[in-house]
Amino acid sequence: MESKILDQETIVEHNLANEQIANLKSKRKYDIIVFGASGFTGQFVVMEMGHFSQIYNLTWAIAGRNTDKLQDVLDKMYKTIDGYEDNKIDIIYADVQDIKTIMRMSQTTSVVINCTGPYYIYGEVVVKSCVLTSTHYVDVTGESLFMEKMVYIYNKQAEENNSIIVSALGMESVPADLGVEYLYKNFSGELKNVDIYMKLYSSSYVLTNSALIHDGTWISAILHLATKKQRLYYRNLLDELMGITRVKPNVSKILHRRKISMQVDSKEWCLAFPEPDQAVIARSVHHAKTIDNLPYNFNVRNYMVFGSLISAIIGLFIFVLLSIMAAFEPIRILLVRYPKWFSFGIATKTGPNEKLLENSRMSLTLIGQGTTSNTSTRQTVIKVKAKNPGYGFTSKAVVLGAITIIKDQINIPKGGVLTPASAFRNTQFVKRLMDHDAADFEIESDLVTH
Repeated sequence: MESKILDQETIVEHNLANEQIANLKSKRKYDIIVFGASGFTGQFVVMEMGHFSQIYNLTWAIAGRNTDKLQDVLDKMYKTIDGYEDNKIDIIYADVQDIKTIMRMSQTTSVVINCTGPYYIYGEVVVKSCVLTSTHYVDVTGESLFMEKMVYIYNKQAEENNSIIVSALGMESVPADLGVEYLYKNFSGELKNVDIYMKLYSSSYVLTNSALIHDGTWISAILHLATKKQRLYYRNLLDELMGITRVKPNVSKILHRRKISMQVDSKEWCLAFPEPDQAVIARSVHHAKTIDNLPYNFNVRNYMVFGSLISAIIGLFIFVLLSIMAAFEPIRILLVRYPKWFSFGIATKTGPNEKLLENSRMSLTLIGQGTTSNTSTRQTVIKVKAKNPGYGFTSKAVVLGAITIIKDQINIPKGGVLTPASAFRNTQFVKRLMDHDAADFEIESDLVTH
């Protein structure tokens, strides 16, 4: 039974033909608009946009429904970043409850950065508006249901209208998705299997009573658990429509020990963690094989590193418990309405403080196995590292994704609902991430066994 919170999903008419709007991209007033700029993530994105717009000489604006809050965000940016004394940024009123305002916003820009979540509830209106107006779109969501539903409903029209729609341009799923691309390009031989291990940690001990995540992230996670049936429904439709093949779970490795670092002999406990990265990568691999005609014949599985057995078991227990609780409507409503109470302070409206964010780190280890030209066994290990992955890396990644769409159009598909890798595998996106200190991509080891 659908929960009341799930019924808040912003429904839009799927018949696109009767609302098609002609709009020449060459006449767009702005290069980029940040929609939902006053939200927790949106404020980080505005700061990065203020910085990168000067480097890349871009015109931009911010949008949302509360213009006073939007002005506060800009005032903070003006005080932080030089160069805006005589160059004030425009504010545009746009409300997801009124699709006409979203479409008017979309018509004025080349790319919309959507920071308004949960995307399952609020995202489709923005995607549809961008498709209708031949506008490009990027966001930071990790919601598998939203992403795959958008592919199923809007991909064909987005291709026809030359509208590029790219989700998951954040901690999930840029490091994993583009990490696989980086591994493939640096694997000398036939790549057959990739295991990805994500480790989140702090660079130093921080004594603080701060929350670990913003409550919007908590709500998105609860909605993800609560919408399993809908997710599988759209996934099956999408896989049948496009012929996508997904890797089956390796039951023996749901909970296992693995040597993650080639520099350290000790093993760490890990849990299978397929959503959303594994689902995104499955679409990327399919696109590479069917559209880009690349010989991608390897499987990819994702895991989370916990270190100790106790922490891994606790993590598994919490996941199972929340999955059960989210399945019942009254409990689900409470989980969404009172995130601070039910998360024991982990998720709050204020989110993590600056000190905690500055010390947060992510390390992604991609272990690729295959054979060389003379049938010897090869193992190549790639490391992807990022500081402040949840908000610092994420805000840089989504802005640089929008910039890459503008600057590297010749190397990007003309349109479609795409993954980060399928959109940016032939661009300078990864180089920009490294050049601007967003992430490091490096080869840790390359071993051949005869």
